[in-house]
Amino acid sequence: MVVQVSTCVDKAMKQQFDKVCEVIGVSPSNALSILIRGVISHNGIPHNMMMPSADGLKMSREAVFGCMRGQFQMTDDFDAPLEDFKEYME
Repeated sequence: MVVQVSTCVDKAMKQQFDKVCEVIGVSPSNALSILIRGVISHNGIPHNMMMPSADGLKMSREAVFGCMRGQFQMTDDFDAPLEDFKEYME
């Protein structure tokens, strides 16, 4: 089931938000859905959120150690030699 979420923001802020969404190629609705998923996934505000530059259009990202924690899973045999290279390992 899908529910509607609404909030009130300053008109200028909404216009800037719409402009940034347009520049990065995502609808405002999808951008908010991405934020909601990120908050749920991180059990808080994601640390790797992009911050706008002074003009509000160019995006920069500050690297945050551990920001991808829990996003990738490795198998137990990750460090095991690959069969394709077995002849070179002997």
